[in-house]
Amino acid sequence: MYRVYHQTKIGFLLIPILFIISAGNIQAQFITPVKKEVVPEPTQTPPPAQVTPSAPPAAEVPKETPPPEETTEYISPMKGNLPGEYFKSFQITNKQKKAIQENKSLWFADRFRVGFGIRPKADSLYNTDFDRSTSDIRNTVSNQTQFYLVGDVSPNITFKLTFQDVRLWGGEVISGPSDQRFGVISNGGTTIDTSRQREVPLNNYTGFREAFLDLKTTNQMFRVRTGRQILDFGDGRIVGARNDSLNGNSFDAVRATITIQKQSFDVFGAIVSSENNANSIISNNSTRLGGPGNASYYGAHYGIKPWEWLGIEVYNFTLYKQRQKATNTTPYGSDIYYRDPDQLNTSGFRLTNRTKSNALPKETGIDWMVEAAWQTGFTGERVSPDWINQNGALKTNRITGEPPPHSEPVRYKANIVAAQLGYTPVKEFRIGIQYVQASGDPNRNDGSVATYNPIFATRRMAGGAIPFAGNGNSGLVYWQNIKDYSLHIKYESSKWGTFIINPHWYYKVKLQDGYYDNNNYVTGSKATGETASTEDFFNTEAYNPNRPKLGKHVATEINLIYIITPWENVSFWFGASSLYAGDAIRNQKNNPYETDPYRRYDYKPNASFFTFQTVFAI
Repeated sequence: MYRVYHQTKIGFLLIPILFIISAGNIQAQFITPVKKEVVPEPTQTPPPAQVTPSAPPAAEVPKETPPPEETTEYISPMKGNLPGEYFKSFQITNKQKKAIQENKSLWFADRFRVGFGIRPKADSLYNTDFDRSTSDIRNTVSNQTQFYLVGDVSPNITFKLTFQDVRLWGGEVISGPSDQRFGVISNGGTTIDTSRQREVPLNNYTGFREAFLDLKTTNQMFRVRTGRQILDFGDGRIVGARNDSLNGNSFDAVRATITIQKQSFDVFGAIVSSENNANSIISNNSTRLGGPGNASYYGAHYGIKPWEWLGIEVYNFTLYKQRQKATNTTPYGSDIYYRDPDQLNTSGFRLTNRTKSNALPKETGIDWMVEAAWQTGFTGERVSPDWINQNGALKTNRITGEPPPHSEPVRYKANIVAAQLGYTPVKEFRIGIQYVQASGDPNRNDGSVATYNPIFATRRMAGGAIPFAGNGNSGLVYWQNIKDYSLHIKYESSKWGTFIINPHWYYKVKLQDGYYDNNNYVTGSKATGETASTEDFFNTEAYNPNRPKLGKHVATEINLIYIITPWENVSFWFGASSLYAGDAIRNQKNNPYETDPYRRYDYKPNASFFTFQTVFAI
C-alpha cells in the first residue's frame, strides 16, 4: 500500500510539469555562439588598358580572398550581477551581499567566478540545564572555511562547487601519549578507545557543501539542477540553508524549476540515507549498523505573486524511510518486517507582502507574513490502545515481527503556525512582533504523534531578510510543543551598524509533553527524574499526589545582538542572551517528593549564552 501511495504521489507531482511543458511551449533553446559579421573589402579592379594593335593583352589581377569569419566569445551575464542563489552558503550582511554580487575582479575568462569565505566563531554557554547540581559551563571556538567556483560556461550550462571545512579548535584527537595528543599536527589521524565507549562520532571536517550542475533553457523558463545543493523555500521555517549553524544543510538531489512571469513551480527529490554504497556494500547508514537504511526527501513548491504586495506559496514535502526487517525470516527464507515504511508529509502555505527576494517591501511601511503547515502520514509502527497498554510495555516484536494485540497504525498529527507583523516608520528603525505555535503530544504512547518535527528547518535565522527573526539566539528552546511570543526591535545605522533587541516568552502547548532545543528533545538527569521539565509521558499521572505539578511557562529569553560591517567584505557579529526558567522547569528541579533529600531543590533559574563571530566573504 505504501509503495503504491508513494508512486501515485510522485505521479501527481509530475502532472503539473507535463501540463506546463505542453501548454507553455517551453523548449530548450540551445544556441551557438554568434558569428561576427565581416564586411569584405571591395575588390579593386585595374583601370582599363589602352588597346593598341601591337600591345599584348593585359594580365589578369588575382582577386583578394576575404579573411575567415571570426566568432565572439560568450560573456556571462552574471558578471557583476551574481544571483543570490549562488552564494546561499554564506551568512552575511546586506552590504556584503551587494559587494559579492557586483564584484567583477574575481571573474576570469568572462565565464568563471571564484570566491572565498572564512568565519571563526566563539560561543560560551552557562547553566543550560537550569540545574545547580551539574557543572555545565561550555566554551568553544569553531571555524568555517569556504572556497567556491561558479562557472557560467554557456547560456544553457552553469555549475557551482563549494568546498567547505568546519572544525572545532582543539577538537582533533590524534595518536600519542598525554601531551602528544594536542591537536597541532595536521592530518595526524584519529585514536578511538573502544574500551571507554561503543559509539564514536568521527568528524568529517572537509567536504563539498555544494556541487551541482544547472541545465537550462536560454529564456531561463526551465532549469534542472543536479547534485549537492541547498534547498531553501520561503523563510526557511520548513526547509532551509540553516546557515546559523556552521555546517548548514545540503541535499544530494535533483530539482526542476519552471518560471513563467510571476509564477514558479519546483519539484525535487533527494536521497538523505542509503542502505548500500556504490559497490553494493553496506553503508554507514545501513540498518545492519543501526542506521535508518534507505530514506528520501522529496516535494513540490508553487509560488505566485499576483500583486507587488502579495506573495502566495503552497507546498508539500515528504520524508520517506524504508520499512525495517525483523531478525527472523519465514521457513521459506522470505523477509519479515516489524515496521512498515515511515512517511512524514509536511503540507502548508505561506502568505506575505515581502515579495522582493523575501526582503521588506519598501523602505518604510508595514510588512507581514503568515505561514501554517500540517504533518500527516504514518510512522510505520503499530501500538495497542491505552486500556491495555498504559505503561507502553506492549510493542511490536523486533525479532519475530509480531504486532501487539489489538494494535493500530501510528499516525502523524502535528502542525505549526507562524505570524509576523512589522512596522518601519523610518528607514533605519523597525519594530515587529511574532507568534509561533508548534504542536505538542499529550500522550506519547497512543496511536498519534502530535509533536511537531522541524526536520530540516533553519533555526535562529528563519525570517528571510530580517536577521534573527527565528527562535531565540541561544537555541535552548525551539519550536516543538511551544508557544513563542516575541518582539523584534531593530535599528540600523550606515555608520554604527545594526542593533537588535529580541525578547521571547516560551510556553508549553501540552503540559504532558517535554520541551525541545535546537537539537530536539531535552532530557534531564537521574537526580531530577530523568526529565528536564514537568512531564507525563503516558498521560497517567494526573491524580498522582507524589508527582510535581505540571508547569506551563518554559522560559523567558532576552537577546541583544550587534552587527557591523566596517568594510564591504568583513562583518562582526556579537550576541548576548539571558534566560530565566519558568514553572515547567522549576517544578521539576524543586521536587519535594524526590527520594534523595540532597536533590530536592536543584533549581537554578538563570542561564546565559554569548557568541562572537567574524565573517569574511568575497
